[in-house]
Amino acid sequence: MKKSFLLSVCVAGLLMACSNTKETASGLKFSVVKSGGADVAENGQIMIISFLFKDGKDSVWSDSRTNPFPTMIKKDSAMATDQVMEVVQLLGKGDSVTFQIPAKDLFAKTFRSPIPPNVDSTASFTFQIGVIDVVTEERAREMQNEFMAKQNEDALKLQNEQLAKDTLAIELFLKEKAIVAQKTASGLRYIITKPGTGANAQQGEMVKVNYVGKLLDGTFFDSSIESVAKANNGFNEQRRPYEPLQLTLGMQQVIPGWEEAISLMNKGSKMTVYIPSTLAYGSRRRSEVIAENSILVFEMELVDIIKAN
Repeated sequence: MKKSFLLSVCVAGLLMACSNTKETASGLKFSVVKSGGADVAENGQIMIISFLFKDGKDSVWSDSRTNPFPTMIKKDSAMATDQVMEVVQLLGKGDSVTFQIPAKDLFAKTFRSPIPPNVDSTASFTFQIGVIDVVTEERAREMQNEFMAKQNEDALKLQNEQLAKDTLAIELFLKEKAIVAQKTASGLRYIITKPGTGANAQQGEMVKVNYVGKLLDGTFFDSSIESVAKANNGFNEQRRPYEPLQLTLGMQQVIPGWEEAISLMNKGSKMTVYIPSTLAYGSRRRSEVIAENSILVFEMELVDIIKAN
């Protein structure tokens, strides 16, 4: 009686496992982890999916959960040219599946590239794919626009918060050093240390600028003047000849803080400018010296203005 019961349980379990296993037209077997109960997505609809795949050593190669925007795939049965897309084309909203593909097949048919030297060609990659939603193309575009708007909103918020921190740091520095500087609406602080002659540089004009660049704490990082570079252990033989930087104002060839600073100068003028990180390189690390969110200080001389034709 006991053996009969155990046998019945094993058979039931086997039947359940079989019912959760399906097969694509090419013969790839995949297991249905969860059925959403919805119909398979129709051609032309957009499938919003989550996915994770890892190699035979359980190292994750890609995980959509780390991406800020969901992955979108347009349902098109005719485009199921590889085994991964074959499986995706058979899914509907709420479905989640898992399957394995031999490395040699995955790189040959899906990635269409040679197997990397560090990948075991005899191993298999495991895929986990789920369909979060199925929407129209119009709704997908709306979602993309909503996402971009939210990203821009978040970025602007972070930028304003960083500008407030930078502004406070610059003001405290100037107060400590008893330096009186002018301030622009963008947050730029500057002192004209030597007046020039003529009109200020205009958009579209070519200018030549000598400069010395430092961090707010005085750490040197660059100069167009050879003697200054040598004096600060920043000389670079490959940079010779050291000469004024030449650029066209308004062409975004330099950081926004430079563009604004130069527009406040005329020929022959000299300026010390304090540039918040939001007008410099922002949250990007520029070099070993210029870290993320670095306030930059430049001593600048507008050597010449070449009028636009």
